[in-house]
Amino acid sequence: MMLTHQQKFLRRAGVATVEAAVVLTFLVVPLMIGVWEIGRLVYAQQVVATAAREGARVAAQGRTVNSDGTLTLISISTGTPNVKDTVFQSLATGGLPTLVKADVNTTFTFITGSATEPYQAQKNDRFRVTVTIPFAKVRWVSLGIVNPTDVYYQVDWQMLNDDPFTISPDLPTW
Repeated sequence: MMLTHQQKFLRRAGVATVEAAVVLTFLVVPLMIGVWEIGRLVYAQQVVATAAREGARVAAQGRTVNSDGTLTLISISTGTPNVKDTVFQSLATGGLPTLVKADVNTTFTFITGSATEPYQAQKNDRFRVTVTIPFAKVRWVSLGIVNPTDVYYQVDWQMLNDDPFTISPDLPTW
């Protein structure tokens, strides 16, 4: 039996459809999943960077003056506010709420000066805040296309605490 030109064309179109399905399944779908995973990695990196900068911003104050004139000393891990809690809250509000405090490794070290806590530092002392989280805790897909172990960011900052001053009791109150 002889096939017509139209029948031969339809058979070829069917073969092309099967080939396209195979190509889409084995090439384009993994490519899209890889793009998705890399996007999540970049997003997580940005959130971790923001959290490290927020922790450094809080630490740079050293101490804050309350409305009643008393001081709140800023430390690495105790009191409110502190560097580690600030980093953790920034991660949660930045879009990584599945993390628990045990997942977040925040280190704080002075580069210059001899202080051990932010409130002990002198103005312009330099310090470093490093934040590390396991990527497995924030990834969306576990296919192993993009497989870093950790996402981390390190920021160097300097103390911006105020020079010592006193509040005059003669100031008018509102």
